[in-house]
Amino acid sequence: MRLPLLLPLLLAACAAPPSGGTGGCDGRIQLRNASSLAVEQLYVSTAGPADWGRDLLAPGHLPAGATQTVMARSGLNAVRVVFANGRAAEMAGMDVCANPILTVLPNGLQAGR
Repeated sequence: MRLPLLLPLLLAACAAPPSGGTGGCDGRIQLRNASSLAVEQLYVSTAGPADWGRDLLAPGHLPAGATQTVMARSGLNAVRVVFANGRAAEMAGMDVCANPILTVLPNGLQAGR
């Protein structure tokens, strides 16, 4: 009978986190400023533009060329950065767990690993 041999494998498969899930994801984002301007504000929200919430850089900012770690909710989020000159860049659908590095570019935002 093969059932006793398969049972441990079936139980292990049930206990494994689903692919693309948040298994082990704590919402940490590494924010990299690859633009020539300081980033004055950062918003990360599951609700997106409907409710940006609080500025994750307050009371500080992220100078050009600098990197900082911030905490957000794990999963899909919308992201908004506001530069020192008042210009803003936004990104919808950033999966913080799949792509925890957010690079601020001169012409927008790029999520990656």
